Amino acid sequence: MAICRLKGIHQVRKRLANAKIREYHYAFRGGPQFWHSDNGVAIGSPDYVAAFSNAAKPGRLTKIPDIASGSTTRAVIERYRRSLHFQKLAERTQSDYEKYLKSFDTEFGVDPIKMFEEKESLGEIRTWKEQWSHSPKSYDYATSVVTRLLNWARDEDVALSNHHHVNVARLYKSNRSEIIWLPEELRALLAVANDREARVVIAASEGGLTPQDIGILTRDRVQNTPKGRRLLFKRSKSKKVTSIPVTPALAKLIDETPNEQKQLIISLDGRRPQPERASGIVRDLKARANAAAATNTTLYHIRDELRLYDMRGTAATELLRAGCSLNEIAVTMGWGLRHAANIIEKYAAIVPEVADEVLAKLTAARRESEDSK
Repeated sequence: MAICRLKGIHQVRKRLANAKIREYHYAFRGGPQFWHSDNGVAIGSPDYVAAFSNAAKPGRLTKIPDIASGSTTRAVIERYRRSLHFQKLAERTQSDYEKYLKSFDTEFGVDPIKMFEEKESLGEIRTWKEQWSHSPKSYDYATSVVTRLLNWARDEDVALSNHHHVNVARLYKSNRSEIIWLPEELRALLAVANDREARVVIAASEGGLTPQDIGILTRDRVQNTPKGRRLLFKRSKSKKVTSIPVTPALAKLIDETPNEQKQLIISLDGRRPQPERASGIVRDLKARANAAAATNTTLYHIRDELRLYDMRGTAATELLRAGCSLNEIAVTMGWGLRHAANIIEKYAAIVPEVADEVLAKLTAARRESEDSK
């Protein structure tokens, strides 16, 4: 066939969203696409050869573009990694992105980035994302990472003139704002915890610390205040400055930390706890507490849906119960005022004291009305 006499052609076969296989031909690896199997042009025909000749520039048929100026998807991904847009992301976020960038590179790395200017590429991206179809949250994260990559390539790298991966619908919807730990459930956890495990529970439930923040607490984060102490630090993800009052339980945790130990909370093996390990400690405690409750009806059973992160809501609810202002709650939790208002509105509906206060005010008003008659 004529294609055999045209040196340097790079052929790629892709499975579309409808399961159909489409073949693409590029002038060279990383070069422009000049043919695909659905365009009605026969391989080796004069039209095919003409398309190849127009796409292939003299002297470049065997050249593979380098990272600095290359037009392959892999070259663009590498430039994105080196960009300020990627470097300014939190370390944890960069790590999360890498999982999807590496997979995207494996799937599309040798393909020219220009392929994403074609609307058909949406089907190929969708097919790639199906490896996370079991997890809507991971599926949506892949959507977000690819969108950010292509937006950067279009706006900053100028590798693309346009792309179609915009306004892609998300599958995962989660609202855990109404899920908080009850005091009885926290006591059940602490009843089966050793010292290091208990410190994780106390930090999360008393300070509203996320799994990411638990590992960054050090002695130098503790500051004296006119009437006590506080923990002052920046949230790992949002970078918002957060000021947490040192409650008696947190004070005990701080004061009982060995002098030679820089981290206030360490993992079971004595190192800085990673977020997933901190969450795992709470899962293990919950399993042990519920196993004990299964054989002793006097013990409290912990709800299966609860996780460490939900202790953040528990801490916010305690602030609301204590009569703290919106600004005080926002600063303590590391939230913006608008976000704090939205969250507290939901928490208020599940705090039993709010219903008691409404009942007391209603009863007093009715009594006053009766007395005035």
